[in-house]
Amino acid sequence: MAPKTAKQLEKAREDKKVCILEAALKVFASHGYDGASISMIAREAKISKGLLYTYYESKEHLLEQLMIWGLERAGSTTNVEAGYRIGSEEEFMYGLKMIIAMVQQEADFWRLYNMVVMQPKMADRFKDKAKSFLEDYLQVYVQYFEDKKVPDPMAEAIMFGAVIDGILFDMLMVGETEYPLERVLEVVRRKFA
Repeated sequence: MAPKTAKQLEKAREDKKVCILEAALKVFASHGYDGASISMIAREAKISKGLLYTYYESKEHLLEQLMIWGLERAGSTTNVEAGYRIGSEEEFMYGLKMIIAMVQQEADFWRLYNMVVMQPKMADRFKDKAKSFLEDYLQVYVQYFEDKKVPDPMAEAIMFGAVIDGILFDMLMVGETEYPLERVLEVVRRKFA
Protein backbone atom coordinates (compact mmCIF):
# COMPACT_ATOMS: atom_id res chain seq x y z
CA MET A 1 0.00 0.00 0.00
CA ALA A 2 1.42 3.36 -1.04
CA PRO A 3 1.90 6.05 1.61
CA LYS A 4 -0.77 8.71 1.80
CA THR A 5 -0.19 12.00 0.02
CA ALA A 6 -0.08 15.29 1.91
CA LYS A 7 -3.54 16.07 0.54
CA GLN A 8 -4.92 12.73 1.79
CA LEU A 9 -3.35 13.27 5.21
CA GLU A 10 -4.87 16.75 5.46
CA LYS A 11 -8.30 15.40 4.48
CA ALA A 12 -8.03 12.66 7.12
CA ARG A 13 -7.08 15.29 9.71
CA GLU A 14 -10.04 17.49 8.75
CA ASP A 15 -12.40 14.50 8.84
CA LYS A 16 -11.17 13.63 12.35
CA LYS A 17 -11.71 17.23 13.51
CA VAL A 18 -15.29 17.13 12.20
CA CYS A 19 -15.85 13.77 13.91
CA ILE A 20 -14.68 15.30 17.21
CA LEU A 21 -16.86 18.39 16.72
CA GLU A 22 -19.91 16.24 16.02
CA ALA A 23 -19.18 14.15 19.12
CA ALA A 24 -18.71 17.30 21.21
CA LEU A 25 -22.02 18.69 19.99
CA LYS A 26 -23.79 15.49 20.96
CA VAL A 27 -22.19 15.42 24.42
CA PHE A 28 -22.67 19.14 25.11
CA ALA A 29 -26.29 18.89 23.96
CA SER A 30 -26.91 15.95 26.29
CA HIS A 31 -24.94 17.08 29.34
CA GLY A 32 -24.42 20.84 28.98
CA TYR A 33 -20.99 22.44 28.95
CA ASP A 34 -20.32 21.97 32.66
CA GLY A 35 -21.59 18.38 32.69
CA ALA A 36 -19.53 17.35 29.67
CA SER A 37 -15.96 16.12 29.92
CA ILE A 38 -13.16 15.58 27.44
CA SER A 39 -13.31 11.86 28.31
CA MET A 40 -17.00 11.72 27.38
CA ILE A 41 -16.35 13.51 24.09
CA ALA A 42 -13.39 11.25 23.24
CA ARG A 43 -15.50 8.18 24.00
CA GLU A 44 -18.32 9.48 21.76
CA ALA A 45 -15.80 10.18 18.96
CA LYS A 46 -14.28 6.69 19.48
CA ILE A 47 -10.79 8.08 19.99
CA SER A 48 -8.39 8.38 22.89
CA LYS A 49 -8.39 11.41 25.14
CA GLY A 50 -4.77 12.05 24.13
CA LEU A 51 -5.67 12.11 20.43
CA LEU A 52 -8.49 14.56 21.12
CA TYR A 53 -5.97 16.87 22.81
CA THR A 54 -3.80 16.84 19.67
CA TYR A 55 -6.70 18.55 17.90
CA TYR A 56 -8.16 20.72 20.67
CA GLU A 57 -6.12 21.95 23.63
CA SER A 58 -9.02 22.17 26.11
CA LYS A 59 -12.76 21.78 26.50
CA GLU A 60 -13.10 25.56 26.24
CA HIS A 61 -11.12 25.61 22.97
CA LEU A 62 -13.26 22.75 21.65
CA LEU A 63 -16.45 24.65 22.48
CA GLU A 64 -15.10 27.77 20.78
CA GLN A 65 -14.24 25.82 17.63
CA LEU A 66 -17.61 24.06 17.73
CA MET A 67 -19.43 27.41 17.78
CA ILE A 68 -17.35 28.76 14.89
CA TRP A 69 -17.83 25.54 12.90
CA GLY A 70 -21.58 25.59 13.49
CA LEU A 71 -21.91 29.22 12.40
CA GLU A 72 -19.84 28.53 9.27
CA ARG A 73 -22.08 25.57 8.43
CA ALA A 74 -25.18 27.68 9.00
CA GLY A 75 -23.79 30.38 6.72
CA SER A 76 -23.03 27.90 3.96
CA THR A 77 -26.44 26.22 4.34
CA THR A 78 -28.39 29.43 3.92
CA ASN A 79 -25.89 30.85 1.41
CA VAL A 80 -26.50 34.59 1.72
CA GLU A 81 -24.19 36.06 -0.89
CA ALA A 82 -23.06 39.65 -1.20
CA GLY A 83 -25.62 41.69 -3.09
CA TYR A 84 -28.48 39.24 -2.45
CA ARG A 85 -31.82 41.04 -2.37
CA ILE A 86 -35.30 40.00 -1.39
CA GLY A 87 -37.62 41.30 -4.08
CA SER A 88 -41.05 40.03 -3.12
CA GLU A 89 -43.22 38.81 -0.28
CA GLU A 90 -42.76 35.25 -1.56
CA GLU A 91 -38.97 35.59 -1.41
CA PHE A 92 -39.26 37.13 2.07
CA MET A 93 -41.27 34.16 3.33
CA TYR A 94 -39.04 31.66 1.53
CA GLY A 95 -35.96 33.15 3.25
CA LEU A 96 -37.69 33.06 6.61
CA LYS A 97 -38.68 29.42 6.13
CA MET A 98 -35.11 28.60 5.06
CA ILE A 99 -33.80 30.05 8.35
CA ILE A 100 -36.35 28.05 10.34
CA ALA A 101 -35.49 24.84 8.46
CA MET A 102 -31.79 25.41 9.17
CA VAL A 103 -32.50 25.74 12.90
CA GLN A 104 -34.76 22.67 12.86
CA GLN A 105 -32.09 20.59 11.12
CA GLU A 106 -29.38 21.70 13.55
CA ALA A 107 -31.51 22.01 16.71
CA ASP A 108 -28.80 20.69 19.05
CA PHE A 109 -26.32 23.26 17.78
CA TRP A 110 -28.77 26.16 18.13
CA ARG A 111 -29.78 25.09 21.66
CA LEU A 112 -26.11 25.02 22.60
CA TYR A 113 -25.51 28.33 20.81
CA ASN A 114 -28.31 30.01 22.80
CA MET A 115 -26.95 28.61 26.05
CA VAL A 116 -23.38 29.70 25.33
CA VAL A 117 -24.17 33.13 23.91
CA MET A 118 -25.83 34.06 27.21
CA GLN A 119 -22.54 33.50 29.03
CA PRO A 120 -20.42 36.61 28.28
CA LYS A 121 -17.06 35.01 29.06
CA MET A 122 -17.68 32.26 26.50
CA ALA A 123 -19.51 34.39 23.95
CA ASP A 124 -16.53 36.76 23.66
CA ARG A 125 -14.45 33.92 22.21
CA PHE A 126 -16.55 33.69 19.02
CA LYS A 127 -18.32 37.05 19.04
CA ASP A 128 -16.66 38.25 15.82
CA LYS A 129 -17.79 35.17 13.88
CA ALA A 130 -21.34 35.43 15.21
CA LYS A 131 -21.43 39.17 14.51
CA SER A 132 -20.33 38.62 10.91
CA PHE A 133 -22.97 35.91 10.41
CA LEU A 134 -25.74 38.10 11.85
CA GLU A 135 -24.66 41.25 9.97
CA ASP A 136 -24.92 39.43 6.63
CA TYR A 137 -28.57 38.66 7.38
CA LEU A 138 -29.31 42.04 8.86
CA GLN A 139 -28.11 43.81 5.72
CA VAL A 140 -30.40 41.73 3.49
CA TYR A 141 -33.42 42.76 5.58
CA VAL A 142 -32.33 46.40 5.89
CA GLN A 143 -32.25 46.51 2.08
CA TYR A 144 -35.66 44.84 1.89
CA PHE A 145 -37.21 47.39 4.24
CA GLU A 146 -35.48 50.25 2.38
CA ASP A 147 -37.02 48.98 -0.86
CA LYS A 148 -40.42 48.95 0.89
CA LYS A 149 -39.83 52.60 1.91
CA VAL A 150 -40.10 51.82 5.64
CA PRO A 151 -39.20 55.02 7.59
CA ASP A 152 -36.38 53.38 9.63
CA PRO A 153 -35.19 50.27 7.75
CA MET A 154 -32.41 49.47 10.24
CA ALA A 155 -34.75 49.55 13.23
CA GLU A 156 -37.33 47.48 11.31
CA ALA A 157 -34.68 44.90 10.39
CA ILE A 158 -33.47 44.72 14.00
CA MET A 159 -37.06 44.33 15.24
CA PHE A 160 -37.70 41.62 12.64
CA GLY A 161 -34.51 39.85 13.77
CA ALA A 162 -35.61 40.02 17.41
CA VAL A 163 -38.99 38.53 16.53
CA ILE A 164 -37.32 35.71 14.58
CA ASP A 165 -34.88 35.07 17.45
CA GLY A 166 -37.84 34.78 19.81
CA ILE A 167 -39.73 32.44 17.51
CA LEU A 168 -36.68 30.20 17.08
CA PHE A 169 -35.91 30.20 20.80
CA ASP A 170 -39.51 29.33 21.70
CA MET A 171 -39.66 26.65 19.01
CA LEU A 172 -36.47 25.04 20.34
CA MET A 173 -37.72 25.16 23.92
CA VAL A 174 -41.31 24.01 23.33
CA GLY A 175 -40.58 21.55 20.55
CA GLU A 176 -41.54 21.71 16.90
CA THR A 177 -44.63 19.55 17.22
CA GLU A 178 -46.21 21.73 19.90
CA TYR A 179 -45.25 25.13 18.49
CA PRO A 180 -47.91 26.79 16.27
CA LEU A 181 -45.33 27.73 13.64
CA GLU A 182 -47.62 28.25 10.65
CA ARG A 183 -49.94 30.57 12.58
CA VAL A 184 -46.99 32.54 13.93
CA LEU A 185 -45.43 32.84 10.46
CA GLU A 186 -48.70 34.20 9.11
CA VAL A 187 -48.58 36.98 11.72
CA VAL A 188 -44.94 37.70 10.82
CA ARG A 189 -45.90 37.85 7.13
CA ARG A 190 -48.65 40.38 7.84
CA LYS A 191 -46.47 42.57 10.02
CA PHE A 192 -43.20 42.53 8.07
CA ALA A 193 -43.57 41.19 4.53
